Amino acid sequence: MVILYFIFSLFAIKQETRYVIENSTIEFYSYALLEDIQAVNTESVGAVDLQSGEFIIKIPVSAFEFPNKLMQKHFNDSYLETDKYPECIFRGTIDEDIASGEITLHGVTKEIQIPAVITEEGDKIKINTEFKIALKDHKIKIPRLLFQNIAEEIEVKVSSTFTKFQEQ
Repeated sequence: MVILYFIFSLFAIKQETRYVIENSTIEFYSYALLEDIQAVNTESVGAVDLQSGEFIIKIPVSAFEFPNKLMQKHFNDSYLETDKYPECIFRGTIDEDIASGEITLHGVTKEIQIPAVITEEGDKIKINTEFKIALKDHKIKIPRLLFQNIAEEIEVKVSSTFTKFQEQ
């Protein structure tokens, strides 16, 4: 709950327009010549304000789960260096069907615009998106020996359900 209060301290707006992540699934895929790599993360936290369109999502990078534990170890230790860069943060605004802002990954912040599909279901909202991230944009290096195992662009899919924030 402390994290949610911190997140909402960033928003100086009315409570009834604020929503927090109830559940979220972030998947990434690397389609490469020799091996496809896939991982899933369900540990993100975040908030969105429907009035202003502002949002912030914080993803603990080490929480990505791989079908192969060795892949997971290499991902955390060698590629994303999660001991130095433990989280990915996406902050910005949503305007109709575009989310734009800054994404910080592997210590590098980049401007990004991605499509966003927002649907309302009762007192909840769902936000879905698909986009690609180029590893070189975030200084994520692929060893020469593995260049055929890891794609230079990673496909990312996000599906999040938000519920109204209730102050306690």
